[in-house]
Amino acid sequence: MTGTWSESWILGAGGLYTCSDGCAWEPRGGDGYPIHDLVRLPGRLLCAAHWGLWEVTEDGSGEAMWTQLHDETLTECLSIAPSDGAPVDTGPGVVAGSAYGLAFGKRIQLGACRWRSRDHGLSLNERFTNTVICHPDRPQTWLTGTESGVLIYSAIDDAWLRSDLTGRPCRALLHALGRFWAGTDEGGIWSSADGLAWQRAGSGLDDGTIFSLAATTDRILAGTLQGICVGDAEASWHRCGPRLLVSAIAADPDRQGPWLAGATPGGLWRSDDDGSHWCQVGNFDTVQSILPPEAA
Repeated sequence: MTGTWSESWILGAGGLYTCSDGCAWEPRGGDGYPIHDLVRLPGRLLCAAHWGLWEVTEDGSGEAMWTQLHDETLTECLSIAPSDGAPVDTGPGVVAGSAYGLAFGKRIQLGACRWRSRDHGLSLNERFTNTVICHPDRPQTWLTGTESGVLIYSAIDDAWLRSDLTGRPCRALLHALGRFWAGTDEGGIWSSADGLAWQRAGSGLDDGTIFSLAATTDRILAGTLQGICVGDAEASWHRCGPRLLVSAIAADPDRQGPWLAGATPGGLWRSDDDGSHWCQVGNFDTVQSILPPEAA
């Protein structure tokens, strides 16, 4: 992956697409396949896809090259997060969440990766990992959003901790504005200082599902079953944009940039005025993931 990609928007929408301005999208392979999550590492782009885990690089001519990182145990990858130097990881660079748990990879002969789930002591719903993020303050620690709520895994201790946000599915996790944020089914958005103790954030979102979360410098954005919601997590959430199932949402890290939202179905939508007005862009049927450019 070149430095130009670090400055680009990256989209998972029945394939991989990149764009510098959020409007003119260039296909980069994986045509027809859902891409659930994207992680940008130094010099690398990794894609969690409906058909496994892949690394995308560019050859000398600028063409995208796809390299398989999954094995037969990681057939559908729902979410990925940087591996943060976990001792069991000697190459892939990410941990992977799937219906079978949180998996760690290790390089073996000929560059192939073998994966092993850390699911000891977990129920079936606790293993089902919808989303995973790194803990910013604890090395080798990750938060997982599962069908049974939020859990924390420490690779140093090889142990799981259960948070008090349990009993309902969590489909979105975010660390922003100095706190953790979780989007749930029929429970709205929750906030936590440490990932263990959670409290409800804002009001008015208790009757639907939160599929995605993002942040600006002072607000939280949520993709829900009934469209986009914006708020400061104190008052009621404000609905804006199309009334569609918004499966992905992102804001430009530089304040003057656009917001993008992806619907399933419904395609890609863009706002250039902090959510007051939205217009459809591109020719997409469904959008599963959006990765904004790196901050300038």
